[in-house]
Amino acid sequence: MSFGVDPMTSFQLLVFDFDGTLVDTKQDIADSVNRALTELKLRTLDRETLHTFIGKGVNHLMTRSLEGTGYTDLPSAIDAFMRHYEEHLMDQTSLFPNCRETLEHFSEKENTILSNKPTRFITQILDALDCCEPFSTIIGGDLMPAKKPDPGGLLHILEQHNVRPEDALMIGDSLVDVDTGKRAGVKTCGVTYGHAGRETLESVQPDWIIDDLLELKQIVN
Repeated sequence: MSFGVDPMTSFQLLVFDFDGTLVDTKQDIADSVNRALTELKLRTLDRETLHTFIGKGVNHLMTRSLEGTGYTDLPSAIDAFMRHYEEHLMDQTSLFPNCRETLEHFSEKENTILSNKPTRFITQILDALDCCEPFSTIIGGDLMPAKKPDPGGLLHILEQHNVRPEDALMIGDSLVDVDTGKRAGVKTCGVTYGHAGRETLESVQPDWIIDDLLELKQIVN
């Protein structure tokens, strides 16, 4: 789906979100939150609820997960989650369908990642999936002063690659990704198979919405 944009556009730089866009990590994240809650002797939450907390960084994830428990030591909760998650990064995590094929198709483009996830987790997962090579730049949520939707990370990538905003495309599964792209003056593409879904993405009108990452071939030449 396109919202009034030419069907094919020549972009030099592709900026991908990570969780929910390239890699399906939601089960391992949710289970690690529940391991942390159990360690802290707190009630656990169903996976579907936890999935709605993903995408805005670990502080948001654990703040929402602690709501209603009366537990106030957020740093300890984050530490517990990080320890459990690092041990269980790859229990159920995998690339989304056609991800590898899409990256191969665009191997001559500058492919980058901008995520709110800690950078070390991104690189560890990509290494386990043998998928580091396609990406020239990886910016996690711990490398910039502010996380998405602040456009600072995206603007940094543009500057690093000497690319104008109009020559870049931000691809992500959440409202945060669309907002980030718009704030930086970058065209946006929402993917429906991640955390937000089509109806939610349509509400913020990215330039394109796709159901399969391979559909990028119909947008980017």
